[in-house]
Amino acid sequence: MLDAAQFDVKLLDYRVVFGELTLFLAKYDFLFNFKVTEFLRRRVWEKVPEGWLDALSELSFEELNEVPYGFTKEYWPQSLLTFLSDALKLSSFHFAKGDGICPLEVVESCRFGMSPKKLHEVSHLASLINSVCIKSNCKYIVDIGSGLGYLDLVLCKQFGYEVLGLENQKLRVSVASKRTTVAQKKDRNDCMSGTFTQRQFELTNNEESIIQLEQLINELWSCDADFNVKGVCLIGLHCCGDLTPAALRAFSILSRTKCLVCLSCCYHRMEPAGEGFLHFPLSSTLKEAMSEMESTGRFEVTKYALRLAAQDTRSRWRKQTTSDHMFHTHSVAYRGIFELNDDLSFMKQKRKLARRREHHNFESYIDEVIKRTSLSDSESVRNRLLRLYNEHQRHFMFIEPFTLLQVMLQPVLERLIIEDRVAFLLQQRLDASIQAVFDDSISPRNFAVVAFKV
Repeated sequence: MLDAAQFDVKLLDYRVVFGELTLFLAKYDFLFNFKVTEFLRRRVWEKVPEGWLDALSELSFEELNEVPYGFTKEYWPQSLLTFLSDALKLSSFHFAKGDGICPLEVVESCRFGMSPKKLHEVSHLASLINSVCIKSNCKYIVDIGSGLGYLDLVLCKQFGYEVLGLENQKLRVSVASKRTTVAQKKDRNDCMSGTFTQRQFELTNNEESIIQLEQLINELWSCDADFNVKGVCLIGLHCCGDLTPAALRAFSILSRTKCLVCLSCCYHRMEPAGEGFLHFPLSSTLKEAMSEMESTGRFEVTKYALRLAAQDTRSRWRKQTTSDHMFHTHSVAYRGIFELNDDLSFMKQKRKLARRREHHNFESYIDEVIKRTSLSDSESVRNRLLRLYNEHQRHFMFIEPFTLLQVMLQPVLERLIIEDRVAFLLQQRLDASIQAVFDDSISPRNFAVVAFKV
């Protein structure tokens, strides 16, 4: 555990790190501060330094996949080589692998309904949570955003914890209850030593919500003989948007909570406020770093920056096939053609404008959009779209090289968000760190904030 002086040293270190990160991101914000479907409209390739895209466009897709792992060519522009080197250096924490996590063998009665991705997440995270709870002498676990209860059932059944799952969607609470019943029937000889209780509850960033959470905890466990001896661990697997800031605040305030294990996702779903976001930055350390940049070049936090932070990591980029790259090129380009038409308005009738199989050529894509939207099928509309396609087809070659530059920035942006949350906890005098949990090629949001009360 940290003493007072060590907290101050760590926060000073963060002050330096935040200065480096924000300065770098402000310099290259033209690479991410725009809507991807407006790639053609904004002509974003023209903002890239001279020679960068030409150099990257010469690469095969296989070579392009290796650039985030250090592949370069000595004749590339020095400014490009500097960008790539700096991005890798500032992303170094992001490439660390988890130490000491031995994945749990999930029993058959708990794994039904789990996808391979979910099984990977549960087996690794359950093991980490157990080790954290042992270290903090915790018997009770509160799961924020517990979903269908996959993780909670394992923690209860295989480790014997008393688990309270909190989920704001009524249907998920019902399904989780049914899964628990089925699990008990599937393995009658392996009875749970703990109990799993799920409640419909939405944790928010206000004091009233945290008080209600404290009441739920006391009502459920106050009569348990160990309640005054054992602690409570607060957990969250892929807490979306503002749920992570809410969980961190709850952890810092609730007297019963002794440790925290929280993974985030969907950073772009945080609530906007003015020119920024209500709960980002969270730490005064990052707020000060960004404030001091006003005179040298402001780093503006936009939903596009947060969306890029939540995108796939370099591990998934490395596995992209030629077919994957072509599909992505067509997706961005074809949607971008439609964005060029200011007077072309239509309503989507399906979640996606077009299915993957209809991206092989633009005319098929137009047919699919007409079927799945309110767009009228007229010769004038088709001719206008095809004319724009022919005008801009030569720019399609820049899409994948440009996307590579974004792949280089993704871990830098994600690092800024996660480190900000750790700094917030350190300011509350809570011992906090970052732990890599999953294989990020399987589950991209693989970093947990782990914290203990001193």
